[in-house]
Amino acid sequence: MPLYRMMDDGTAKMGIWRLTESLAELEALYRVKDFELNVYRGFRNDRRRKEWLAVRILLSMIVGDESEICYRDSGKPYLKDLRYCISITHTLGFVGIRVAQHPVAIDMEYYSSRVLHLIDRFVSKEERQYIDKRDEIASALIIWSAKETLFKLFDFQDVSFDEHLYVCGLTLGTKGVFKGGVRKDGFRAEVKLTYYVIDDLILVYC
Repeated sequence: MPLYRMMDDGTAKMGIWRLTESLAELEALYRVKDFELNVYRGFRNDRRRKEWLAVRILLSMIVGDESEICYRDSGKPYLKDLRYCISITHTLGFVGIRVAQHPVAIDMEYYSSRVLHLIDRFVSKEERQYIDKRDEIASALIIWSAKETLFKLFDFQDVSFDEHLYVCGLTLGTKGVFKGGVRKDGFRAEVKLTYYVIDDLILVYC
């Protein structure tokens, strides 16, 4: 199994998996339960089925058993037994999860220039200073991934990525720590974010 990376920072565990197996190989690693069959069969393509299976295999590797993943109305995942908090992400050919006994969030993005066409939608005027001319794509993707991470963590609806979510203190490198937060309807919160640039992947988590 191509486990791409496993990380444990002492407060949370995280796994990243490069999806190269066939659907049959993944199905051999995770037995779809009877109550999961309708959801599993409802996916329109094998790519989505592979991601679904890989998440559950990763989770069993991290927590040691097969815990049931449920979803809130907003789409945010949680474990039915509530033993751990979980966050899930996937991008082109990769799946990642982060698990802890406190709220966590994770996002991955594949390195692509398409993000440059969307900058005005999620980067505020104040955040333009963090777009590093040495690699505008990586800079923009870190900001986008950070705001996806914040969106998952706080689970707000009707959020504007350039107005309600923000980042500060970002310096481009292969890894780093910076801050991000939310300002919406009188609510204010700020957290520490960690990022990695790993090959063609941008990873941000908290």
